[in-house]
Amino acid sequence: MNFKKQLERVENSGADFSDIRIISSESEKISVKDNDVDSVQKDTNYQYGIRVFYRGGWGFSYGNKECEIKNSFDAALKLAKVNYKLLKEKLKFNKIKTYKDKVKAKGESFTQTNIEERINLLLNLCKNIEHKNLVNKQVFTLFSKNETKYFNNFGSDIYQESENFNFFFKGVGKKNSKTRKLYKRKGMVAGYEHFKKLNFDKLIEEELKRLKNLFIARKAPAGKYPLVVNNALSEVFFHEAVGHACEADAVLQNSSVLKGKIGKQIAPKFLNLSDDPNIEKSHGYFVYDDEGVKAKKTVMIENGVFKNYLHSLETANKMGAEPTGNGRAQNAMNLPYPRMSNTVLENGDLEFEELFKGIKKGIYAKGSSGGVVEPTNGNFLFGAKEGFLIENGKIKEPLLDVSFGGNILEILKNIEKVGNDAKMGFPGFCGKKGQTVPVGGKSPHIKISEAMVGGDNGYN
Repeated sequence: MNFKKQLERVENSGADFSDIRIISSESEKISVKDNDVDSVQKDTNYQYGIRVFYRGGWGFSYGNKECEIKNSFDAALKLAKVNYKLLKEKLKFNKIKTYKDKVKAKGESFTQTNIEERINLLLNLCKNIEHKNLVNKQVFTLFSKNETKYFNNFGSDIYQESENFNFFFKGVGKKNSKTRKLYKRKGMVAGYEHFKKLNFDKLIEEELKRLKNLFIARKAPAGKYPLVVNNALSEVFFHEAVGHACEADAVLQNSSVLKGKIGKQIAPKFLNLSDDPNIEKSHGYFVYDDEGVKAKKTVMIENGVFKNYLHSLETANKMGAEPTGNGRAQNAMNLPYPRMSNTVLENGDLEFEELFKGIKKGIYAKGSSGGVVEPTNGNFLFGAKEGFLIENGKIKEPLLDVSFGGNILEILKNIEKVGNDAKMGFPGFCGKKGQTVPVGGKSPHIKISEAMVGGDNGYN
């Protein structure tokens, strides 16, 4: 199929802009549950998505058969013309920078190795997971190899490969009438050799050690307390509470608490936050987004001042801004929207122990067990995987059902200190408009002078 010819044909029909993404993928999932192989799934997939912009109206069409691409271009153009007639506000599509590039995946592909190797690894791993209170256990892996071709009528011609994997451990512990859940995940955009280097025993042992604390922990106190938040939970806070409010489509829809905040001080001067897809092997790594825009670091907060929104081509066009390379989609059969990649909080200058100084009574919250955020008004509530009481600057007894909430803008101003121990955190899958995309982050510990803490949050 001559994709460039189809793009030219649509352009000659009056379209201002058109593009096509074609994704060929191979995936594999292996699950071992309670020492037996639970499932083995392998899949191959081919799909494409076509967008046409006609005098302000968008049209989108998709499919999974190459022989139908020509008709899909026609369908997208027809829909764009219909939408143009319905628009009250007529928009123009500005010229964008184009790229011609081939990005090869680095390292070894799982497709070049024997699946029996991974099945046996998981079987042996599961058999060696032992704890007197563990009543069931599961380990599973997800591997994916993607080849993406992207073309637009302005001249972009991009071929991009990626290899990624995720490893999961799930377990349930029971003691007397108490039941507690365990969960650990590790993921990268990287070759198979990095999967083989993972210290699986250490990852699982970290979770098993939590069981003792989970069984003896008492309910967290409710009220306003000083709070120290570890790397993983800090990363999730900035992703959920700040990052989503930075996505430009939310701003255009009047559903972001950060609308109109560019250039304004919203956090302490020592706080710097960015979105960075350029961190190799991270879960949110990519070279070009799903609109053919080169990935780049975008500063969201600099010295406490809000600097930038995260843009797709459409939002950048509407707001008179430069695209930031954040147009992302779950696959070729979904439209790209402004999405985060890796949310990165820069290091401060405090050692871990110093963060606890001066706290007479407070909470140390670790890990994320879920949460909700409302970007429109900035209110949020997050649950921690585990927590500890802080008394007179020391970490004391474990706490159960730790949560913290408040308003984004208030909590940002209450961040008192930032640690110097930034590290890559929990790889995640971010949901939005029915789509999920892989994301990651990097953050140090933070100290919040006051936050609403406590209560049974329902996540444990």
